Amino acid sequence: MPQAPPNPTLEGFDEVLKSLVQELSPNDPRGEAWILSSIAAAGVKLRTLQFIVEHSSPEISPALLDIGAQIGSLVIYAAQLGMRSSAVDLPDFFEKFAKASLKCGVDYRPCDITTSPLPFADRSFDYVTYLDVIEHHPHSPKRVLEEIRRVLKPGGCVIISTPNQASIYNRIRLLTGGSVADPFDYFFERTAQMTPYPGHHREYVKAELQSALAACELRVLECQVIDEDLRPALMHMRRERNGRFFPRLWRHRKDVGPAALGQIWSLIGLPFGRVLWAIAEKER
Repeated sequence: MPQAPPNPTLEGFDEVLKSLVQELSPNDPRGEAWILSSIAAAGVKLRTLQFIVEHSSPEISPALLDIGAQIGSLVIYAAQLGMRSSAVDLPDFFEKFAKASLKCGVDYRPCDITTSPLPFADRSFDYVTYLDVIEHHPHSPKRVLEEIRRVLKPGGCVIISTPNQASIYNRIRLLTGGSVADPFDYFFERTAQMTPYPGHHREYVKAELQSALAACELRVLECQVIDEDLRPALMHMRRERNGRFFPRLWRHRKDVGPAALGQIWSLIGLPFGRVLWAIAEKER
């Protein structure tokens, strides 16, 4: 009898990141630190893979497309779990990062989804992941969602994550005179010569994300406000070997604090978290 694929784990995802360091930044301490820091955001990726594992038949390997794959950590781990993995990202990212994914059997292709259709046939995928990408579009995401619907098989699902503009942290910043936009120095100085701006162009609230999916004929199965898991944030903090525990905790407070509070918001059912998580289905 065919066996169900193993469940994704934080430790398994961490091993993927370590292999990516060897492939992409073997002698670059800054590149290594940047890749390994991805562990802090592993919670949403693991949640995504767990959903796919739980909703897939052990007899058939699900076909997965990841939009905005960057270094390829999600699709490489998905391939290790037995999924037929494909990925797209901007041509520049493809040139920098795709070789590691291609070596693992991932069909990684260059594509600027802001100007081009997805380079795949209709009804090609059981799942499309669209994680922390929609907020970066300098235009309406409608055309991209319609492309996702085109490449999904009937009954296939798109899984989306994006910052929750209505998080409790954004509300507090506004009440105290702060900004909920990207850091001003990053926007004004560090990206001054970049067109289009690579940061967040539009963040969403839950009702807007649901409306966007429904308008593109994708039936919303689930739309929640969540937060990143605490374990990945703590693992990221423990990687830093310099200094004592409390100074390290303070330096990582922006990850560890909201992740810890997210456990409380979840228990009492308050939609205060930093992340919107949605799953929508293409009608059969």
